Amino acid sequence: MSGLIDKLKDVSKDALGTFVVLDEDEEAAAGDQTAPAPPRPSAGGASASTAGPAAGTVSSGAAAAPDPEFVQQLKAAVDACPAKALPQFRALFDALSAVGDPATRTQLALSAAQASHGFGAAQVASAIDDRLKLLAGEKSAFDQAVKEETEQSVGAKQAQIEKTRAEITKKIEEIKALEAKAAELGQAVTEARGAIDDNAARFAASYAVVEAELAAERARVAPFLTSPAKQP
Repeated sequence: MSGLIDKLKDVSKDALGTFVVLDEDEEAAAGDQTAPAPPRPSAGGASASTAGPAAGTVSSGAAAAPDPEFVQQLKAAVDACPAKALPQFRALFDALSAVGDPATRTQLALSAAQASHGFGAAQVASAIDDRLKLLAGEKSAFDQAVKEETEQSVGAKQAQIEKTRAEITKKIEEIKALEAKAAELGQAVTEARGAIDDNAARFAASYAVVEAELAAERARVAPFLTSPAKQP
């Protein structure tokens, strides 16, 4: 099983070789962790989906192809079973390769096993059942490893995603507040400019009135001047 787990960890690390690195402070808090893409399932059916889908991961709907390395390691695990009936039966079955009919070939192999080793179909089936239990144990251990690897590797990145989204929301709210403040200031500027323009217009109109009155008075006295008055 250690080989299967090591490959799972290698796959998860390789999948995120170009992932964004955590900030230094965040790395110290979260550890040196990278988020894996879902690992390929073993021949026993283990897959990343057993640990539940992680946010941001992409899974393919197509069935994965068996991994030769996983198959080899799983076979090695079940072959460690001490029950010898199955390998002995296999040897006899292989030796009868000249028999074309599978049922006849099986019957002959079982008869030979009974005659030479003293066991029959029940012992072969029991040996197969023992190996199926070992295989199920491998699957259970691998599924648990997938769960732990997902929690360890994906957890920190997922927390970062949520933190970043919260920061984005906060920044959006800050931007909205600044936009509202800018709009208020713009309205204040418009009102102030309007008041200034109104005062300037009233001043200009008032100036024209006083200037016209003075000009009229000046015109009335002008004919009586003995010499051209010096213009002010």
